Amino acid sequence: MGVIDTESKLYFSKNSIFADMFNFKLYNGENVIKAHELRELDTTEISVPYGNGARVPIQKSRDVLKIWSAMTDGRAVYVILGSEVQDKIHYAMPVKNGLYDMLGYASQVNESRKSYKNDSKNADLSIDNGTVKIKLTSAEFLSGFRKEDKIIPIITLTVYLSAEEWDGPLDLYGMLDIEDKELLKFIPNYWVNLIAPTNMNDNDFDKFHTDLGLAMKVLKYQNEGVVEVIQSTNHKKIDRDTAVFLNAVTNLGLEFQEKEEAIDMCKAMEDYTKKQRIVGAIEAMKRLNTSDPDIVNTIMDMFDVTRDYVLALLTPKMA
Repeated sequence: MGVIDTESKLYFSKNSIFADMFNFKLYNGENVIKAHELRELDTTEISVPYGNGARVPIQKSRDVLKIWSAMTDGRAVYVILGSEVQDKIHYAMPVKNGLYDMLGYASQVNESRKSYKNDSKNADLSIDNGTVKIKLTSAEFLSGFRKEDKIIPIITLTVYLSAEEWDGPLDLYGMLDIEDKELLKFIPNYWVNLIAPTNMNDNDFDKFHTDLGLAMKVLKYQNEGVVEVIQSTNHKKIDRDTAVFLNAVTNLGLEFQEKEEAIDMCKAMEDYTKKQRIVGAIEAMKRLNTSDPDIVNTIMDMFDVTRDYVLALLTPKMA
């Protein structure tokens, strides 16, 4: 697993960021899903497909998976929310996400099947102070699922961490090679719920309630005008997790101290730019065969930095 995968999964697994992302896509930024209403789920989906005589399980691992449990309009709401983070385009995303979702549904049915495993005759369920006997029909027992049973809905979002346009298919139909359009009426479609910075206008970034909004804006403009974007925004400070995430998925190289929790984006960019200038000056002097002590003294005078700072950039040996 690469640095981008690792840091992205860590970042989007934060309940505040995860909720912000889903609120943006599902509710146009309205703060409906609360961070404290989210609970982590096992990201590994395991299911034994129906009709699989060998009973060889299928196993897939999602990036982040949580269950949202809340009270909305006086009613309990349970929804499983999953996210897939892509730094590159996946041209089979409809199938990839569709498989995850169907495995999730199959897993729920299998859990129901387990609960009825010993109920070939009757199942005793305690309700209030009485006991109600529920007899499974033969069809229900074979299904492992009662007629009245329901499963929890699953919604998957794909987050694309690139300044490039997503040119892959966004639904299953876009992957099919079919000329007889009448057949499409009998083929269920599957849509990719995509969040991509390139698809957002500048007003969209204001719909986020966490640093994710600024992070997505930086992702959009990372190859052009990112300094101007940071300088023009009112949201100039970000938390450490967002800074680490941006350093992993972009080439910004934000500079900040180890114990620094609130990162000043403007200062971090200035420090990074200054560092790049110093590195360039060191390389130029090396090409002129300037001695290391002279390089250190010159850089200290030119850029007003400490000896240890220059030594750390000069050579690993002297650092």
